[in-house]
Amino acid sequence: MATRRPAFTMLELVISLAAGGVLLCILLPAMVSARVSSQRELCSGNQRLIGQAWEAYLKSHDGRFPTIYVQPAWRYAGVRYSSVDGTAFLDYDRPLNNYLPAYRSQVNPEQLFECPADRGITDERGEAGTGRRTALEAFGTSFRANTRLLLPRGDRPQPPLDRAQITTAPSRLVVMGDPVWFETLESTGRLAAWHGTPNTGNLLFLDGSVRFVTIKPRPAVGPAVFDPLSLELAFPLKKGR
Repeated sequence: MATRRPAFTMLELVISLAAGGVLLCILLPAMVSARVSSQRELCSGNQRLIGQAWEAYLKSHDGRFPTIYVQPAWRYAGVRYSSVDGTAFLDYDRPLNNYLPAYRSQVNPEQLFECPADRGITDERGEAGTGRRTALEAFGTSFRANTRLLLPRGDRPQPPLDRAQITTAPSRLVVMGDPVWFETLESTGRLAAWHGTPNTGNLLFLDGSVRFVTIKPRPAVGPAVFDPLSLELAFPLKKGR
């Protein structure tokens, strides 16, 4: 005669569910933290690779930055999407794309310009900026450049900005980064904090380093160029230039 297995009592079921809930509460923050950390590292690694392209471009152009007339914040490098099937491909009208690390050509180019945490640039209702799109989908890259390095200078035609003219330390001069740096600096009210901490993001500096830093809003009165690590937002040029 087969014996019947005792069923769970209601008390045992409640205890089991409670224990599972406690474990979930313990593990869930750790899982979220691990995901945020992984996305931050991937974002940082992609910016380092693009930083190699910046360095290669400057070496090939005697230290001069490209001059970009249309959307310089985004069109320094990146991808376009096919109107036929939506496939991403490198846009060689963007100056840095010819200087990307060669081994990346074997990988989906979209991956190089994507921050995995990219949630777009929006207002609190999700309507401003990129709306429902990510920055990558809207601009072909998740990373916003420092336009002061790329915009035409003055009313008359002038040579592109020369790296030798910049007196700000390379370790303090931002070349590009997660767009939160611009949104916070200019107090736009748009949201672009992708890594779980307000007003922080990965930034690529002119010395090739990528650091996760906190950005401060621009002072109401003061110089006009961005240095995230100091309230002295200095971007002086050498005299005589």
